[in-house]
Amino acid sequence: MKISGTATINAPQTQVWAALNDIDVLARVVPGCEKLEQIGENQFEGVVKLGMAGIKGVYSGKIRLEDVDAPRYYKLVAAGKGSNGVVDAVGTVELETLPDGKTLLKYGGEAQIGGMLASVGQRLIEGAARQLIGQAIKALEAQIAQRAPVVAEVAEVPAVADAPAAPDAPAAPDAPAAPAAPVSEPVRRSVVLSESEQLKPETLVAGLVGEWLNSTAGKVALVVIGAVIGYLLGRGR
Repeated sequence: MKISGTATINAPQTQVWAALNDIDVLARVVPGCEKLEQIGENQFEGVVKLGMAGIKGVYSGKIRLEDVDAPRYYKLVAAGKGSNGVVDAVGTVELETLPDGKTLLKYGGEAQIGGMLASVGQRLIEGAARQLIGQAIKALEAQIAQRAPVVAEVAEVPAVADAPAAPDAPAAPDAPAAPAAPVSEPVRRSVVLSESEQLKPETLVAGLVGEWLNSTAGKVALVVIGAVIGYLLGRGR
């Protein structure tokens, strides 16, 4: 399965990049995310819960960022599994500053799906993925707006006359150099969201239904349903 698209974010590129690398933001823009943990430099693992038909379940997985070119581009390598399937995916995120100061976000990726998930059907999986991505992008923009720095007005301070220079103090003897501090391991950061904080995949149902109605099977079913309703209405006259 392949998927790609673009979105315009109403924020400068540096702010968008910072948000895409902030674990507190990421945990709040992934639909169904219950927990996200940074386990190393550019490495994360998390738990996501989805509650829709064939893709219903709790999924755990790991994500690794590669080819990082701040603040413009990175590649994601992800592997996840749940009780009803596994997913291995590679994706890219690219940012570009637009003439009006907004940011163009380009995304693309390819996933290999196995287990019961594969039986759901590629078209429905793609529809669900697009809906989840769209919801995540809206949540990302909302998170950026909430965290936008407030520019305070700088009050003018009257100039102060230069004070007379103090006499030079005698130089102090050189102090012995302090020993170098040992290099510590990267700190693991974890974000666990309460039920009220989690981004619910509310648009997933509409997306799946929309994709199904656009499919051949959906259109045939719609015609059949219409014919049945027409027949029943005709008998009731």
